[in-house]
Amino acid sequence: MSDKLPAGQGGAPSAPGQPSLPSVCDKLRVAAAPQTDVRQPFRRILQERGELALIEDGPEFNHLVCFSLQPGPGFFRGGHVHRNKVEHFYIFSGAGLLRWVDMETGAKGVVRLVAGDKVTVLPGLAHRFEAQEPLMVVEYFQGLHDPEDDIPFSGWPES
Repeated sequence: MSDKLPAGQGGAPSAPGQPSLPSVCDKLRVAAAPQTDVRQPFRRILQERGELALIEDGPEFNHLVCFSLQPGPGFFRGGHVHRNKVEHFYIFSGAGLLRWVDMETGAKGVVRLVAGDKVTVLPGLAHRFEAQEPLMVVEYFQGLHDPEDDIPFSGWPES
Protein backbone atom coordinates (compact mmCIF):
# COMPACT_ATOMS: atom_id res chain seq x y z
CA MET A 1 0.00 0.00 0.00
CA SER A 2 1.36 3.45 -0.88
CA ASP A 3 -0.28 6.56 0.55
CA LYS A 4 0.60 9.80 -1.22
CA LEU A 5 -0.90 12.93 0.24
CA PRO A 6 -0.57 16.60 -0.62
CA ALA A 7 1.76 18.82 1.41
CA GLY A 8 1.04 18.94 5.10
CA GLN A 9 -1.31 15.96 5.17
CA GLY A 10 -0.40 12.82 6.95
CA GLY A 11 -1.55 12.27 10.52
CA ALA A 12 -3.40 13.26 13.62
CA PRO A 13 -2.56 16.50 15.42
CA SER A 14 -0.38 16.21 18.52
CA ALA A 15 -1.94 19.07 20.48
CA PRO A 16 -5.48 20.38 21.01
CA GLY A 17 -6.54 23.08 18.58
CA GLN A 18 -4.27 21.95 15.74
CA PRO A 19 -5.77 21.26 12.34
CA SER A 20 -6.99 17.71 11.98
CA LEU A 21 -5.29 15.89 9.10
CA PRO A 22 -6.00 12.46 7.60
CA SER A 23 -4.14 9.55 9.15
CA VAL A 24 -1.47 7.80 7.08
CA CYS A 25 -0.63 5.06 9.55
CA ASP A 26 -0.78 4.67 13.32
CA LYS A 27 2.97 5.30 13.71
CA LEU A 28 3.15 8.63 11.84
CA ARG A 29 1.56 11.98 12.68
CA VAL A 30 1.88 15.15 10.63
CA ALA A 31 0.32 18.48 11.60
CA ALA A 32 0.49 21.83 9.82
CA ALA A 33 1.35 24.72 12.14
CA PRO A 34 -1.42 27.31 12.20
CA GLN A 35 -0.26 30.81 11.25
CA THR A 36 -1.57 32.95 14.11
CA ASP A 37 -0.61 35.61 16.62
CA VAL A 38 -2.84 33.91 19.21
CA ARG A 39 -0.78 32.11 21.90
CA GLN A 40 -1.04 28.33 21.54
CA PRO A 41 1.40 25.43 22.02
CA PHE A 42 2.16 25.01 18.27
CA ARG A 43 2.10 27.91 15.82
CA ARG A 44 3.96 30.03 13.27
CA ILE A 45 4.22 33.79 13.09
CA LEU A 46 5.32 34.99 9.65
CA GLN A 47 6.36 38.65 9.57
CA GLU A 48 8.34 40.83 7.19
CA ARG A 49 11.28 40.70 9.63
CA GLY A 50 11.27 36.87 9.69
CA GLU A 51 9.56 33.79 11.11
CA LEU A 52 8.96 32.65 14.68
CA ALA A 53 7.98 29.00 15.08
CA LEU A 54 6.71 27.79 18.44
CA ILE A 55 7.28 24.06 17.92
CA GLU A 56 6.66 22.71 21.43
CA ASP A 57 5.51 24.40 24.63
CA GLY A 58 5.54 22.07 27.61
CA PRO A 59 7.12 18.68 26.95
CA GLU A 60 10.71 18.21 28.07
CA PHE A 61 13.31 16.83 25.68
CA ASN A 62 17.02 16.09 25.91
CA HIS A 63 18.12 15.88 22.28
CA LEU A 64 17.87 18.79 19.85
CA VAL A 65 19.32 18.81 16.32
CA CYS A 66 18.93 21.08 13.32
CA PHE A 67 19.83 19.62 9.93
CA SER A 68 19.78 20.81 6.36
CA LEU A 69 19.32 18.65 3.31
CA GLN A 70 19.88 19.49 -0.34
CA PRO A 71 18.00 17.89 -3.23
CA GLY A 72 20.01 15.38 -5.23
CA PRO A 73 20.29 11.75 -6.25
CA GLY A 74 21.16 9.60 -3.24
CA PHE A 75 20.88 12.52 -0.77
CA PHE A 76 18.76 11.69 2.29
CA ARG A 77 18.67 11.87 6.09
CA GLY A 78 17.44 9.02 8.23
CA GLY A 79 17.16 5.72 6.43
CA HIS A 80 16.58 3.76 9.60
CA VAL A 81 14.02 2.47 12.11
CA HIS A 82 13.96 2.65 15.91
CA ARG A 83 12.77 0.01 18.38
CA ASN A 84 12.24 2.47 21.24
CA LYS A 85 12.65 6.11 20.26
CA VAL A 86 9.82 8.52 19.41
CA GLU A 87 11.23 11.25 17.15
CA HIS A 88 9.75 14.66 16.42
CA PHE A 89 10.65 16.84 13.43
CA TYR A 90 9.68 20.37 12.45
CA ILE A 91 10.13 21.51 8.84
CA PHE A 92 11.45 25.05 9.23
CA SER A 93 11.94 25.75 5.53
CA GLY A 94 11.82 24.01 2.18
CA ALA A 95 9.87 21.01 0.93
CA GLY A 96 10.57 17.32 0.68
CA LEU A 97 9.36 13.77 1.00
CA LEU A 98 9.21 11.50 4.01
CA ARG A 99 9.32 7.88 2.89
CA TRP A 100 8.08 5.43 5.51
CA VAL A 101 7.55 1.72 6.05
CA ASP A 102 5.64 0.23 8.99
CA MET A 103 7.77 -2.72 10.08
CA GLU A 104 4.82 -4.43 11.80
CA THR A 105 2.21 -4.22 9.04
CA GLY A 106 4.37 -3.80 5.93
CA ALA A 107 2.42 -0.68 4.92
CA LYS A 108 4.52 1.78 2.91
CA GLY A 109 4.05 5.36 1.86
CA VAL A 110 5.39 8.75 0.95
CA VAL A 111 4.26 12.02 2.53
CA ARG A 112 5.12 15.45 1.12
CA LEU A 113 6.24 17.89 3.81
CA VAL A 114 6.50 21.68 3.66
CA ALA A 115 7.60 24.48 5.97
CA GLY A 116 5.44 24.56 9.08
CA ASP A 117 4.75 20.81 9.24
CA LYS A 118 5.47 18.95 12.48
CA VAL A 119 6.08 15.20 12.23
CA THR A 120 6.06 12.53 14.94
CA VAL A 121 7.58 9.14 14.08
CA LEU A 122 6.79 6.31 16.51
CA PRO A 123 8.93 3.21 17.11
CA GLY A 124 8.74 0.59 14.37
CA LEU A 125 8.36 3.06 11.48
CA ALA A 126 11.34 3.16 9.11
CA HIS A 127 11.74 6.71 7.85
CA ARG A 128 13.86 8.73 5.42
CA PHE A 129 13.78 12.40 4.42
CA GLU A 130 14.49 13.50 0.83
CA ALA A 131 14.60 17.17 -0.23
CA GLN A 132 12.62 18.44 -3.20
CA GLU A 133 14.03 21.88 -2.47
CA PRO A 134 16.61 22.79 0.21
CA LEU A 135 15.27 21.66 3.60
CA MET A 136 15.96 22.95 7.11
CA VAL A 137 14.63 20.57 9.78
CA VAL A 138 14.63 20.61 13.59
CA GLU A 139 14.73 17.15 15.22
CA TYR A 140 14.09 16.50 18.91
CA PHE A 141 13.27 13.67 21.31
CA GLN A 142 13.38 12.70 24.97
CA GLY A 143 16.41 10.84 26.24
CA LEU A 144 19.94 10.54 25.00
CA HIS A 145 20.91 9.33 21.53
CA ASP A 146 21.36 5.55 21.51
CA PRO A 147 23.21 4.41 18.36
CA GLU A 148 22.05 0.83 19.07
CA ASP A 149 18.49 2.03 18.36
CA ASP A 150 19.37 3.36 14.86
CA ILE A 151 18.75 0.26 12.74
CA PRO A 152 19.56 0.75 9.02
CA PHE A 153 16.71 0.06 6.57
CA SER A 154 16.81 -0.26 2.78
CA GLY A 155 13.33 -1.35 1.51
CA TRP A 156 12.03 2.10 0.53
CA PRO A 157 8.91 2.73 -1.59
CA GLU A 158 9.65 4.43 -4.90
CA SER A 159 8.25 7.80 -5.98
